[in-house]
Amino acid sequence: MNSENNPKFRIYPSIGIARLGNGRANKEDVVFSPEVPWENIFDTDKEYISEDGALKKQAQRFYIYRCDDQGNPIERISPDEFDIEWTAEVANKKPFWYDFNNSLDLSVQLENHNNLSNNFFDERIAPGISASLRNPNVLNEGLRKEGAENFRKELINSPKPVSVNKEDSRRRIKGMFPFVEEEDGLSRIAAKMNTTSKKVNLGTLEYDDGALIFYGGDGVSASLNASDLNTDFADNSNWYDDICDGRITAKIISKSSGEVVELDNAKSAAWIATAPPDYAPQIQPISTMYDLICGAADERYIPELSLIFPLFFRLYRMQWVNMGDFLSPSFKETIDKLTYEGKFKYIFEKSSNPEEARKVREEIFNLFRDPEYNYNNEPIIPSKDKTDLTNLGSGTDELKLPYYPGDGINYPGSPAQWFAIPPMLYNQLKEWRDGNFATPESFDFADINEMGEYYRQQFISASKDEKKQPLLMTRAVLETLYGGGFHPGVELTWPMRHSQIYRENSETFRFVSSEGIYEYGFYGLREVRINSASKEEQERIFYKSFGLLMTPEDLRESMSPDHEKHWLWKITPGDLTKWMGIPWQSDAGSCQAVFTDSQYPVPAWWAANLPIDVLTEESFDKIQDDAILPDTRRNIYANRLPWLQTTDTGFVGYHAEGGYMNGLIAMVYQWKDIGVVTGRRMDKDLDGVPEIVYVSYNGKQK
Repeated sequence: MNSENNPKFRIYPSIGIARLGNGRANKEDVVFSPEVPWENIFDTDKEYISEDGALKKQAQRFYIYRCDDQGNPIERISPDEFDIEWTAEVANKKPFWYDFNNSLDLSVQLENHNNLSNNFFDERIAPGISASLRNPNVLNEGLRKEGAENFRKELINSPKPVSVNKEDSRRRIKGMFPFVEEEDGLSRIAAKMNTTSKKVNLGTLEYDDGALIFYGGDGVSASLNASDLNTDFADNSNWYDDICDGRITAKIISKSSGEVVELDNAKSAAWIATAPPDYAPQIQPISTMYDLICGAADERYIPELSLIFPLFFRLYRMQWVNMGDFLSPSFKETIDKLTYEGKFKYIFEKSSNPEEARKVREEIFNLFRDPEYNYNNEPIIPSKDKTDLTNLGSGTDELKLPYYPGDGINYPGSPAQWFAIPPMLYNQLKEWRDGNFATPESFDFADINEMGEYYRQQFISASKDEKKQPLLMTRAVLETLYGGGFHPGVELTWPMRHSQIYRENSETFRFVSSEGIYEYGFYGLREVRINSASKEEQERIFYKSFGLLMTPEDLRESMSPDHEKHWLWKITPGDLTKWMGIPWQSDAGSCQAVFTDSQYPVPAWWAANLPIDVLTEESFDKIQDDAILPDTRRNIYANRLPWLQTTDTGFVGYHAEGGYMNGLIAMVYQWKDIGVVTGRRMDKDLDGVPEIVYVSYNGKQK
């Protein structure tokens, strides 16, 4: 039994992320997805590379919580009270789905402007581009003649659900590509290519004292035809990888009463997605998936410092993964200057010198790009059709923050080539600029890291409350994911910014300070559930598509709950990750620096997960060598090196530039050898170098 409206039990986190690695799939040899937001950001003892040099997987734990009559979590259930059986049903739909050109929602007029400016539609500043099927030579013959076979079904790697319990505690999720129901069955696609289906395992489940551990795959990517190279950043026919997503359900049996409860509907089950490695796990994206999901709710948030400070803090910390955020102009430079001048306090304080505080807030606000994209003349990012970097007639305006590409990358000259924080965040920034915020009198921070530590402790303190723990788990996961721009992204992409993809997305708890009088909003803690299809719905829609071409009009029509195309928002296994690039290494490796006519700053893509410029392990050792002059040690500290050069990948850059192809291909094989940016404490004091630095380790120096 179960109640769809107010479940007695729920699985948390409601959305989990497991990341790929070539390390072993056991709990002693992995790192786990964070369960408390910000908890790990200042850690200096974490190891993300195993002793034998493998890149550790990031595993996801799931728990079951008992809920009150309103469906709010109360306490974690114990295996002493219940027999628990966990089930995962996952799939990889990438080869079955459509090419990625750009986000199709850019051509759709939206009611909710919290996540996307309506100027995309009104001014057509970066229209969506229709997408054709991947692997177009594999046809659904049923569209050509009645009753014929749909060969495209084999393009979905969809193993049967896998279950574990106390007695049968560990099982692999055995997939294959092309997929056939029987392990020794014959694939028509593979036979046509004179080959056989390849084993592509999608992960491992482990029962762990009542909890579930989901381990992601090994990062395997390949082509059915061994001579086919991955030559596109997102769309490579014949290729497969071991990314997946899907439903996490459970059956619990009370040991005292024998009552059986199935946690298998949209409000009680959870969702898992596997993703590429996070190569800088202590550095968070500027705009996170949690921000985006809050925006999808279309709620109005009370202006609070806690809503914009995380943006400042994350942008400041990007210095560890991107040279453009380390040098000048940069947000780091602005904050460091304020700190040096004794003005950092005006970030959070406005009464001691109101005019000076107003000037500081105005200065910072003016650094950011307006997400309404009122036309400006920022530098042009070159088209993939033209590799000449001379942008005639452009670039008279300085770049605004953030220095990262946006959704309109296919339209040189469009202001939407550049990323702007979502309108919801920008509106909070306006409120802060205008002084519409309050802070306790006890606030007194010397610098941004000290202030970040204060908020970190707020999260840790909240995690002691068993009612808040599960919601914090969900938030902690979602804050590791990018929330834009999307081309297509790193882990999950643009459908996540729309309310239709959520069965539930509502604020449940708010933070209260230790003084008991001031609320720290952080958008509150949210109950977020994917709008997963029922078993009956899944039977009907699992293999549905829009035919040979998916258009912005298809998307517009699908957003209406009454339209027959609304099936797009009923999520089945594989539906969250099917929009992403295949193989995943192509997109991950091809998005690095983006060169314009200016040396300062050099923009970049997804630096918080896929670093651009790093402090290497060798440099870290050198700056602590007392035999080297202090000035030289400081020079070494400032000499950041390309992240991808920490292994033998060669040059990989933005995919409009020529010459990056060899690096893109090499990424398929070298991804596991690239450095992971990790916090380390300096053993030797050196003026101008912080106590904690973030160093790229690849396991080769032992």
